[in-house]
Amino acid sequence: MPNISEIIEEIKQKIKLGKKTEESSEHEPDDEFSFTLEEEAVNESEDLFAANEELLAKIGELESKFPKIEMMVTNLRKENENLRGDIQNINENFQDMMALYEVVSNQINPFIGISKITATSMEKVEMMENESRNLKKRVEELQNDVVILANVYLNTHQIDLDGVINEVLAEEEFSKAISGEDSDDW
Repeated sequence: MPNISEIIEEIKQKIKLGKKTEESSEHEPDDEFSFTLEEEAVNESEDLFAANEELLAKIGELESKFPKIEMMVTNLRKENENLRGDIQNINENFQDMMALYEVVSNQINPFIGISKITATSMEKVEMMENESRNLKKRVEELQNDVVILANVYLNTHQIDLDGVINEVLAEEEFSKAISGEDSDDW
């Protein structure tokens, strides 16, 4: 899939060819051969204008897709941040449970029989550890699912995310260079 800069260059070349054809068609035909050449030039010019219109339509289509792609990237970033927050909460809860486990385990004397209270506490701690492992596994699965869904969506719509990101970065650098924001770097 050609990128936007390649499409724009093609359009510029075709427009230049169209202008050259128009300039050459302004001359009066001297003989039958000149008339045939002029007719071919007009046909070629019409083809170029049709191709130009087609390319402009493609550019419009690509420009209409950019906001959708930006929205998708923004949503994926938000989901990623939410998952990071969830993982951070799970890690904090796990640390709290481990601290509680250490307190409980330090209170138990292994040489004395286990009482009902300590046995119940141990079961609760083990249940919390299992729940923590299950939650951690589930978060990892969700992260993998988000990555897979994003890849499927990008592949089905034939979106080159790296290319889009590179183009956006290049456009930002170009606009900064034009506005003079990067004048310190020169």
